[in-house]
Amino acid sequence: MSDFKPPVTVQKKGSASRRLVPLLVLLVIVILTGAAFFLTRDDKKDNKNTDSGKTNVILFLGYIPSVQFAPLYVADDKGYFAEEGININFENSFNESDGVDRLAINDLQFGIISGEQVILARAQAKPLVYVMEWYHNFPVGVVVPADSDIATPADLAGKKVGIPGPFGASYIGLRALLTSVGLTESDITLEPIGFTAPDLMCDHTVEAAVVYVANEPLTISQCYEVRVFDISEYAHLISNGLVTNEDTLRNNPELVRKMIRAIRRGIEDTIADPQAAFDISLKYVTDLPEDQHATQRQVLLNSVELWKSDNIGMTTPDAWVQTQTVLLDTRLLENPLDDLSQAYRTDLLPE
Repeated sequence: MSDFKPPVTVQKKGSASRRLVPLLVLLVIVILTGAAFFLTRDDKKDNKNTDSGKTNVILFLGYIPSVQFAPLYVADDKGYFAEEGININFENSFNESDGVDRLAINDLQFGIISGEQVILARAQAKPLVYVMEWYHNFPVGVVVPADSDIATPADLAGKKVGIPGPFGASYIGLRALLTSVGLTESDITLEPIGFTAPDLMCDHTVEAAVVYVANEPLTISQCYEVRVFDISEYAHLISNGLVTNEDTLRNNPELVRKMIRAIRRGIEDTIADPQAAFDISLKYVTDLPEDQHATQRQVLLNSVELWKSDNIGMTTPDAWVQTQTVLLDTRLLENPLDDLSQAYRTDLLPE
């Protein structure tokens, strides 16, 4: 151990107080800077007006940047959000439950969220409200090899069916499909496979898989021809939609209307000109390899079929009742909501 000792500094009388002055000044600056930082952060979080007079809005999206969000990119690129006085920012995430929880406490004001999650959230006293349908047709289906003996959904009896897990839109969609043809979950072998359906279907690990119809069948078809049973042809369920919360509806309903108008215009333009929408999407999906453009263009065309509607954004009470019934049947929901109609609004849509 070293015997070195630091030298002792002897201060003259009064020197300590003089040195404290700049330290105190520095401390005040740090405190004021920190306060300014937190105030600025809270301004953004609370969707306050920017210097340009526009309102900052974060829109939560439960997936990576993708051509499947083309209408949002179109609405942003063409200035539809800006025309409504909105400065839009897209937040992408695989964690939909995080979006649900943040909407519930008003840390977020808007998200594209699955319809069944709104029902489940409200059962837990989370005040989410669905205000606009995103996909008109339920985006989930069951894919099988075209040459298999599964010619109809009823033929799934006794088959091994892959699914991400016993949760979410995939699970309630499958349960609704089975019910529509007189089957129950016990009639099939349900295999949780995460999001690996293309790989496991291509190597025949499972005989069928629950998939998102816009993109996964397209990937599997690179291995062999496929047949797809669209759940929307067998059951009327609520799909993804624009979701907000009761605080936002109570305090700023006009902002909700503005978001709906901008998104709806984006959907209309995407349906009218998918190629232009694809070109715009490339500005937002910046890491898409050029050799994937043809495949992703087809994904967009498949998505267009899900958006098409005579009244874009509208849902029906029957679809909400059917969705809640499936949730009760699967026991994901223990009891029906006291008032299911409080889970959604249709009166904010443009006439």
